[in-house]
Amino acid sequence: MKRWLAVSTLLFTLLATLFALPEAYAAAKLSDGTYTVDYSVKKAENDSASMANDYFEKPAKVFVKNGEMNVQLQMNHSKWITLFKVPSGASFVDAPVVSSDKAEDTRVVSFKVDDLSKPLLSKIHVTVESIDYDHDYTIRFVFDEKSIKNIGASDAAAAKPAVEAPAAASSSASKVVEPASKQQPTAVVKDASAKKALTAAAGSQAASSADKSKPVVVNPQTGDTAPITMLILLLAVSGMFLGYKINSRKSKV
Repeated sequence: MKRWLAVSTLLFTLLATLFALPEAYAAAKLSDGTYTVDYSVKKAENDSASMANDYFEKPAKVFVKNGEMNVQLQMNHSKWITLFKVPSGASFVDAPVVSSDKAEDTRVVSFKVDDLSKPLLSKIHVTVESIDYDHDYTIRFVFDEKSIKNIGASDAAAAKPAVEAPAAASSSASKVVEPASKQQPTAVVKDASAKKALTAAAGSQAASSADKSKPVVVNPQTGDTAPITMLILLLAVSGMFLGYKINSRKSKV
C-alpha cells in the first residue's frame, strides 16, 4: 500500500512538473543582453508557411535593455518589400530601418516585442514590377524560444535605428488589405526570365535558411547551462521522498 502511494505521488508530481514547465519558461523574462532567436513567418489565417518566410534572414537578434525587448531582423529582396508594418497600440506603424545595403538588396529593421512566446502580427506589401506582382499580406512572426542564445552584453547603440526612412512604398501600397486570405496573388507573367529569377532567388533563400544551425541554450535568462528540467525533477523527487518518510513515521505511531 505504501509503495503504491509513493509511486502514485511520484507520477503525479512528474506530470504536474512537465505540464507546468513550458508555461513557466514562456513567462520568464530575458535579462539585459543581446540574443539570437530563430523564427518562421506564417500566414495570418493558419499555420502554413508564408511566401514571405524566404524573404527574411534567420536568426533574428534580440536586444534587451531594462526589460524591454527589441527584435532586429534582416529583409532580403528589400526592393520587393515596399512596406513593412508592425503593431503599435491599436494600429500598425512602419518598422524603423536600422541599416540598408542597396548592392546586396537588403535592409535591417527593428521593432519592440512584448512576448516572444506569442506570434507577432505584421503587414507587408510586395511589389515585383517585372512580373506585374503587387499584393498586400498580413503575416505572423513565430519565434522559437528554445533556440534563444545569449551572445553578449546589451548594446543599446546597435539596437537604435539609424536616421533613415523605410524603403519608399508604391502609391498602391498606401492601404493594407486584410486578411490576406481575401486576396490571393494572381501574378501576370510578362517576362519569363524575370519569373525564373524570382523563383530561383526564393529557392536559394529557402535552402540557405534550412542550412543554418539552431543553437540551444537551456536557460537563456541567466546564461546558465544547468538543465532546468533536471533540477525541478530532483526537487519533486526529494519532496515525494520526504512526504513518504513522514507518512511512514505516522503509520508506525
